[in-house]
Amino acid sequence: MPPRAKTASPSGRGGATSAAKIKAKTVAVGAKTADEVELKVLDDRFRNVLEDNDILIREIAKVSEELEMSRAQEEELSASWKATVMASLRQKHAVQGSMRNLQNAQRIATNLQLEDAKHIQELQDVLQRLQSVNRQLEFAEKVQHEALVDIEHRSTARANRVQKVKRAIYKILYQAQQDGGLEEVCADLLNRSGTLVRSVVAPGAPREALG
Repeated sequence: MPPRAKTASPSGRGGATSAAKIKAKTVAVGAKTADEVELKVLDDRFRNVLEDNDILIREIAKVSEELEMSRAQEEELSASWKATVMASLRQKHAVQGSMRNLQNAQRIATNLQLEDAKHIQELQDVLQRLQSVNRQLEFAEKVQHEALVDIEHRSTARANRVQKVKRAIYKILYQAQQDGGLEEVCADLLNRSGTLVRSVVAPGAPREALG
């Protein structure tokens, strides 16, 4: 005959129910604690995120400020660079203008020097020609002076000879006039004589001598 199945007694069923309640309560309490822990962890993480975000915002603000300062410095440096470039261009143009002016002045000075040298050469040529002419004039003057002196000497000698001839003719005429009878001969000789003999005798002298 098979054994009979055991049936639970009322006291056994009540104990199982109590245990289940305790277990359920424990599970509920554990679940609540786990939720609180998870909420706390999430809250801590959120706080950390907020703190990190605050730090990051401050860093971003600092970086933004530094970036603005860098931009201001960059703009200032850019403006200074542009001003420097403009000043350099103006200086370059000024230097180029000065160089052109200097080159023009040098060309003008060179041309003037060449003209002066040419003028000096021409003056030297003229001076040499004048010196040559002066030497020729001095030589001509010397020759002329010597010729004049020679002419004077000859004139003096001729005058002396004329005087001698004149005295001799007068003497002959006077002697012929003193001796007499030779007037016609003397007059004929005077008429036949050249102009030199007639010129050395005073006008009318033969007639006076003969008369």
